[in-house]
Amino acid sequence: MAEEKSARAQKVYKTLCATLESHDWKYKRDDYDLSIECGAQGDDLPMDISVKVETDRQLIMLLSHLPFVIPEEKRLDAAIAISIINNMLIDGSFDYDIVHGHILFRMTSSFIESEISSDLFTYMLMGSCYIIDEYNDKLLMLGKGMITIEKFISNISNN
Repeated sequence: MAEEKSARAQKVYKTLCATLESHDWKYKRDDYDLSIECGAQGDDLPMDISVKVETDRQLIMLLSHLPFVIPEEKRLDAAIAISIINNMLIDGSFDYDIVHGHILFRMTSSFIESEISSDLFTYMLMGSCYIIDEYNDKLLMLGKGMITIEKFISNISNN
């Protein structure tokens, strides 16, 4: 069973790397940990992205830490904003550490008894970049006090 999981994870990891190469993405790979690190430039903020193929749980996990920290006085507003955003998302979610003000985006997919194609990785990467780019600047502005939570809610509701 463990050998079968390992073989499946290796195959998924090779598909991930092949997908990145087919899209000419620059990335760093860790063949031992079955993970990659890459990034993209959004309309305003850079996005660091890591993707890990987890052998034991048979899971693909994409994570992207937003490159700022929400100040303590704005953390409750950020919690409200992230709750609103997550309620609208079909795939993926923002995880929020209200104690330290850190935000990350996460998208996962299981490969238990599944064949994974490059289309899934393209969807995960492009979809995640779109979502992160859509909201990272709005969350940054909220954290910096450039917009109020009421304005944030109004802007999100009008989209």
